[in-house]
Amino acid sequence: MGDHRQMHEETVTLARSDADGYEIALRRRYSGDTTADELIINGAFAMDSARTHSEIVLAEALGPNPGHVLVGGLGLGMTAAHLLDMGATKLDIVELSGSLIDWANQEMTPTLARVAADPRVTLHRGDVVALLCGQPAIPGLFGPWDGICLDIDNGPEFLIHEENAQLYTTDGIRTALDHLTPGGTMAIWAQGPAKEFWYDLTSIDKNATEHLIEIVRANRKMDNAVYTVHCPN
Repeated sequence: MGDHRQMHEETVTLARSDADGYEIALRRRYSGDTTADELIINGAFAMDSARTHSEIVLAEALGPNPGHVLVGGLGLGMTAAHLLDMGATKLDIVELSGSLIDWANQEMTPTLARVAADPRVTLHRGDVVALLCGQPAIPGLFGPWDGICLDIDNGPEFLIHEENAQLYTTDGIRTALDHLTPGGTMAIWAQGPAKEFWYDLTSIDKNATEHLIEIVRANRKMDNAVYTVHCPN
């Protein structure tokens, strides 16, 4: 006879803030014997620690020796943690939310705590898109970088912050590539395939790549995407 006992599920809010001009919340979801941390922005699900494959693909898109990397968007720290596991020599992580940086320093989740405590990591509060698109530098942040990982929005077709649109233009990508060392790689996460953006990337770099990652959420399959483009040698 099967076990028909209902699995206990509970979600607890670990922290919430609107100090950055928008609401950001860190939650922990308990389901049976498993737990997962979630990041919620303006009431909408952004990411969780239960499905991290696309964050890992984003890190691995830089290749086996990532070197000195600029990470745009701290999130739950999954991409940064994997870059550290890959042997990154230094990570400059730029995060728009000061609250999220505070929560990392306060060790609100194991992964955020690990990333914040690693001596190779420096957390910077600022707008990485503005930085990469040629606007004023962030104090204490200096490139060029061997690799750039960006997980700052849902992609060119699903923007949360309209001001990020400049990054996804051909001019924006070309300007961003100027922040890489010769031969360096920039990897960009997107919620789903973005064919026009992909076409623009291949016009800049014929060796640009598109990685599609199948994700299953709420019994629905979808494809996340990671795009890579390279700085000329």
